Amino acid sequence: MDTRPKIDPSRIKSFIRRQGRATAGQRLALENHEHAFCLPPAAPFDAEQVFGRKAPLIVEIGFGNGACLARMAEARPDLNYLGIEVHRPGVGHLLMLLGQRGIGNVRIFNHDAIEMVERHIADHSIAGLHLFFPDPWHKRRHHKRRIVRPGFVELLNAKLMP
Repeated sequence: MDTRPKIDPSRIKSFIRRQGRATAGQRLALENHEHAFCLPPAAPFDAEQVFGRKAPLIVEIGFGNGACLARMAEARPDLNYLGIEVHRPGVGHLLMLLGQRGIGNVRIFNHDAIEMVERHIADHSIAGLHLFFPDPWHKRRHHKRRIVRPGFVELLNAKLMP
């Protein structure tokens, strides 16, 4: 029986969906590579099936423009990387880097991290987790958007391998 508190995604909105303007290169990368790297948010995530191999899974939440994630994945082809990001131009930039460098060990959820972790990632399945610069919400009225909260930390802990 799962006794962990469930996180209501409507209670914690750790981001403001901002579409921004994608560059021509990002739009082209989205058109050409989205089908190969981006996963539908409704699909259950089975790393072995998605990557076609068994390898440790590293999850990066909020990868921004994806430069760091692309560098890490390129340096460690023996690992599987899952990036979760809501900013579509950032996803486009990462796809551009993956296509240019021929990196194949990355998959992407372009969706809310809390929902993805809670509903789609199995317990004890993550070998490593990256959450760089998680809480840019310094104003008191924005504290409700902070992603690093006790309930989310407990949830992440349950997803990490022992």
